Amino acid sequence: MEYKNIELRIRDLINLIESKSINLRPPYQRNFIWTPKDQRLLIDSIYKGYPLPNFFILKNENGKYEMVDGQQRATTIYKYYHNEFKDNQKKFFKEYDPEFFLDYRLNIVEIGNFDSSKGESKEEFFYLVNKRGIQLNPAEVNQAYHHDSDFLKLVYRIMDIQQLIELDIFTDKTKLRMNDRGLIEEIVAYLFYGITEKRNAVENLFEAKLSEEVVNEKYARFSMVINKIYALNGIKPINQTRYKQKNDFYTLFCFINEHVDEKFEVLQYQYKILTFISENDFITPSNEDCRPFMDYAINCVSQSNSKRAREMRLQFFEHLLCNKKENGGDVVNEIIDYLSKEYGLDKIELNPIGKYWLIDLSNLE
Repeated sequence: MEYKNIELRIRDLINLIESKSINLRPPYQRNFIWTPKDQRLLIDSIYKGYPLPNFFILKNENGKYEMVDGQQRATTIYKYYHNEFKDNQKKFFKEYDPEFFLDYRLNIVEIGNFDSSKGESKEEFFYLVNKRGIQLNPAEVNQAYHHDSDFLKLVYRIMDIQQLIELDIFTDKTKLRMNDRGLIEEIVAYLFYGITEKRNAVENLFEAKLSEEVVNEKYARFSMVINKIYALNGIKPINQTRYKQKNDFYTLFCFINEHVDEKFEVLQYQYKILTFISENDFITPSNEDCRPFMDYAINCVSQSNSKRAREMRLQFFEHLLCNKKENGGDVVNEIIDYLSKEYGLDKIELNPIGKYWLIDLSNLE
């Protein structure tokens, strides 16, 4: 790798951005994640004349640049220049004499000519320089290393499914740090390999060459399951239940996938049981009066991404929602005893729903 140190004024950086001569978001980059406080502190440092850390930019063969390190700072500077936020003095850029800000000098390291025979790459360099500051999470690391992989392309295609978007289960912060994509990666890995440890299957898939036939098959399967979940969302929005949470949604997806051919009226009743449990906050690690609820909660927070915890959560769903015994199984009967005491009832019946015997909610709602 070759590099040289140069200086650019802020006005030069802005000109590069506006002329599209520099790409602040090459494919391996993370999203813009700085908070308003982070942004104001940077602008304050500039006005105080403090030196900023080096910006690392890559010069491509076509003479254009990529921002390898410094995207958060460069984006903040550009946003402030366009009056998108106020500084620590509660002022917009337009309220100042602009010359001092625009003439502020940035230290730039211009890099290029990576030697692949030595294992050098811009993705590797991005990862190494970002070991400091706000650490890259697994999804951001994968964005850096595998932005052109078949698996990541499939994941992004899935994330554009309208029904998934309309479930609205991801917070803005989750999206900024790419953790929404991290969950979808794990669910798609489940469609390939079944339930596994958190990241093992995902890492394997990033390295795999996937045929168009396989990609289309997994996309179709994900779409089929998410369409069922979207239909259930009409009963009670998932983003108003505990099942919007990562581990719960993973389990819900696995359960619907296992029973995707079930009659919809059965799935509706099963979902009503889940929402009833969620609304009443029965699932907590401290609920020692009902071990099935307590165990499920513990498996959501302790080693929650392990294969065992994931299997135990799905097993809870199966015992509760797919009971085929008219007199109930151990898990169902323990839950019935708990609910009977909670609601002061002598007995809670089981209703025949399709081929299952499920908890009668009529006296509980």
